[in-house]
Amino acid sequence: MLAGARIIKTGIAVTISMYICLHFDIQPAIFAAAAAVLNMQPSLGMSLSNAKEQVLIHIISISIAITLGVIIGSNPISMGLSTILVILTCSRFKLRAGMAGGIMASIFILGSPPTEFLSHALTRSLAIFIGIGAALLVNAVIVPPRYSKPLRSKLCELNNVIAAAFCDAAHGFLNADNLPPDYLANKKKEIDALFKQSRHLYELFRYNLGPASEKEEDSAQEIESKLYNDYLSYNKGLWQRTRDIHFLTEERVQRRKKAGEMPISPEFLEILDLLDSGLLLFTSYNNELQNKLSDKKFDKVNEPHIWRKLDDILNRWHDRFPTGSYYLHALIEVSLVTYKIRWAAKESASLLDTEVDLG
Repeated sequence: MLAGARIIKTGIAVTISMYICLHFDIQPAIFAAAAAVLNMQPSLGMSLSNAKEQVLIHIISISIAITLGVIIGSNPISMGLSTILVILTCSRFKLRAGMAGGIMASIFILGSPPTEFLSHALTRSLAIFIGIGAALLVNAVIVPPRYSKPLRSKLCELNNVIAAAFCDAAHGFLNADNLPPDYLANKKKEIDALFKQSRHLYELFRYNLGPASEKEEDSAQEIESKLYNDYLSYNKGLWQRTRDIHFLTEERVQRRKKAGEMPISPEFLEILDLLDSGLLLFTSYNNELQNKLSDKKFDKVNEPHIWRKLDDILNRWHDRFPTGSYYLHALIEVSLVTYKIRWAAKESASLLDTEVDLG
């Protein structure tokens, strides 16, 4: 849901709550409006969850306020004492989200005229619950928020940046060429911001599923939610491996400089060509996975087992260069990069095979 839509819905909820209070002569109506504003949430699920908490908090706050009002009267001391008791009670039951609204309610009720304290306190309590109900009604009926498409769009945007950085880092290793000094630092800022936005949309999507779906692990919505969560984890892993490959590239470049830029053997070139083929395989899988998330036509893939060639190439290379730390470090580096590229290809292929309806 766009921010503008939420603003309009908040205004509608305030209007409805005020009209209900005016129609039934429930005064002051302004507190119903305040409760409606406090309970208007970005998603229907959050609004329902928040409403439960708001109701509990207000029951606690109103009970404390009425008790204090009856016993010691309406005065600054009772208002201060009610604030302390509301905070302590809400903290004890872990009802912190709407605590400020509960404190406001208790003070508002203790501000009732002393001569007719109880009747005014009950009327004001009713106004609070009218506001909560109006917010729930408006959020459920008028343009219920849908976060699936915005979430998928943001996830694809995140993956575009990370996949490009992964390929840049891998090509840097294959060509023994370091990335620019500020490359990863600049990418980190962009990727951190995209991760934050993606997680926020995912949380809103999860809230919007409502409590019932949590009991149905095999439901279409739960499978869809799991795909998004797995895709976030996949991108997190891809970003970590991007930084690992960048570090290995720096090690390889430094090692070759110390050795006087020795010529690359034909066997090692074969290994690098194989890794390049694995990188192309990953790119193909990753693009198909993006098509799946974008609700476009995509092709399922079968791994062509290009990695089987690696054992034979490594054996031939090791037989020719059996000793020396230079070649041992080269073997470790290329093994680690092979694992990371293979992981990326396998993970993207696995997510691509997930059966889910994103329509």
